[in-house]
Parts: sequence; C-alpha cells; structure tokens
Amino acid sequence: GIQKVLHTDVVYEMSGFPPIGGRFEGRDRVLESFEKREVGLGPGFEYEEISRDWFEDPANGKVFVEIYEKSWLAAYPEDLLIVRTCSVLTVEGDQIVSIIDYTDSQAYSEFKDRHAADIPKFAGG
Repeated sequence: GIQKVLHTDVVYEMSGFPPIGGRFEGRDRVLESFEKREVGLGPGFEYEEISRDWFEDPANGKVFVEIYEKSWLAAYPEDLLIVRTCSVLTVEGDQIVSIIDYTDSQAYSEFKDRHAADIPKFAGG
C-alpha cells in the first residue's frame, strides 16, 4: 500500500487552519489523517473528479498533481463545493518525504458554515 512509498518522517500539510487544514508529521500520523479524513470537510460527501493532471520535475524531486473536483451532500445536491487542489509531493529516492496540498480552504470554510449540522465532522459542535 501507500505506506511503502511514504518516508518514515513524511510531512503532510493542507492549507487552512484546523480542523479544515493542518500539518501531520510521521508516516503513521499521516496515514491516520488520511484514514480519518481529518483535513477538508471529512467523510459523508458525494464526490466527482472533474480532472486530475500530473506533472513531474525529476531534477528537483517534485511531482505536482492538479485536482479539480466537486463534492456535495446527498441532502443538498444543488449546493456544490467545486475546488482545485494543487498537491506538491517531494520525493527522495523512491519515497515521498512531503506532501503539501494547496486548495481554496475559504471555499471549504464557507461550505461548512452553510451545512455544519449536516456534516458529520462538524455536527457535534
């Protein structure tokens, strides 16, 4: 799985302040954040990928992934969260040492404000 390509000391950062954004250090903690969907709005969404483009810069050990996607709550299919995220992966040898996701955290925050009671991650308070 993915744990094989993540360096033991990998760092993952998502733009924005917790609980939408955050910084996670170490393979186990990064994997846990992925599993629990700790960044963004968390689980409970319908999702459609519009596009995903990969660009490599091997001379600098970078891989860039531009993700264009839309998400929505099943109860509000007309209220779409449409965002682009640029992920920058830094690679050393055959392992990823850092992942930085640049996205429109303000769009996530505004969507959360409209639907907090319906988003499992925020419904408790």
